[in-house]
Amino acid sequence: MSKSDADAKISSDEFSRIFDEYRAKIQEITRKTDKNVSPAGKSPGGAGDSISEKLEEIVVSRLPETSARPTHLTEHPAPESAAIINKARHEAQQIIEEAEESARREAKKRTRSQVEKILEKAQNDAEDLILQARKVAEKERDEILSTSKQQAEYLIKELTERCRQETRTQSTQAVAQAREKAKKMMGDIIASSAEISRLVTEIVNRARTSFFEFETKIQKETDELIKAIAETQNALKQVTSTSWEEGEIKPVPTKDVTPVAAPSKNKEEYSGKNKEVFTSPTLMVHLLGEKSNGKNGTQPLFRGQVEMKSVSSSFDYQYLKNLKKYLIHIPKIKYLQESASEKEMTVLFEVQEPLPLMEILKNIPLVDRVVGESDDISVVFKGLT
Repeated sequence: MSKSDADAKISSDEFSRIFDEYRAKIQEITRKTDKNVSPAGKSPGGAGDSISEKLEEIVVSRLPETSARPTHLTEHPAPESAAIINKARHEAQQIIEEAEESARREAKKRTRSQVEKILEKAQNDAEDLILQARKVAEKERDEILSTSKQQAEYLIKELTERCRQETRTQSTQAVAQAREKAKKMMGDIIASSAEISRLVTEIVNRARTSFFEFETKIQKETDELIKAIAETQNALKQVTSTSWEEGEIKPVPTKDVTPVAAPSKNKEEYSGKNKEVFTSPTLMVHLLGEKSNGKNGTQPLFRGQVEMKSVSSSFDYQYLKNLKKYLIHIPKIKYLQESASEKEMTVLFEVQEPLPLMEILKNIPLVDRVVGESDDISVVFKGLT
């Protein structure tokens, strides 16, 4: 073997060694790059093959042409071999740096793409998870609502039944209490009714007794009144026939007599004439009309208005009422009007035909006496029994 061939062989071996070293370095860079890229979700084989192939292309394209020289080339001086080796090392170093930079750019590019894909996938997954969670939540909500509704219906039913039972119990108790109260009230009512019946019976008996007494008294007074009226009528007939026969009374033309208020006379005037009459219930009577004097035992006759007035404010109205009851039953005597105040009572009658008024008043059972003979007389009553 010649020296030139030996130098060429050394040079080729040196390049092979350098190439192998840098290939190993490139593979190490590739492994690191694959390691950085692998967590992004990419298969390390694909990325490594791509980067490795690219690096190999760069290295092969920059290998010195001396590695492919034919063996018949003339030898080169040793200094050239050293320069070539240094240059190869320098270029290899540049290749490594470029490879590292390229690997970093590639890794960064792939990492960004993978990150975007991961983010997009994560967003989609999150939306899916949210949708699924919403569906699960809605399902659980529906189940909870359904369960709650069933529980509420059960509780309502239970409470309703309990309230019904309690109400029924209370109603039964209330009915029992009401019956007891009603029974007690009925007992009280029966007892009260018995007492009321006794009182009513007693009142009825008293009323019956009082009524019988009153009826007896009224019957007695009525009999006396009828007797007095009959006697008065007989006396009137006798007096009237006698007077007409003797011609002492002239007939008065028939006409309507209007009630005329007679001139009132005070108590002093009456008391001056008839002081003795005021010790008993007394009515002052004023006559306003036509009178005739009786002759040969006949009674004087009167036709006109008769005003009767109480003398005292303590006069009992019952006297006036009874007197009026007698007078209105006598024919031709008409009741006109009546008035009353705090001090006195007044009643007005009309005698429509000539009648013996003095005799009529004297014959009334409740009248004790009649005092006076002129236009002003006093009627003194008996005491009421």
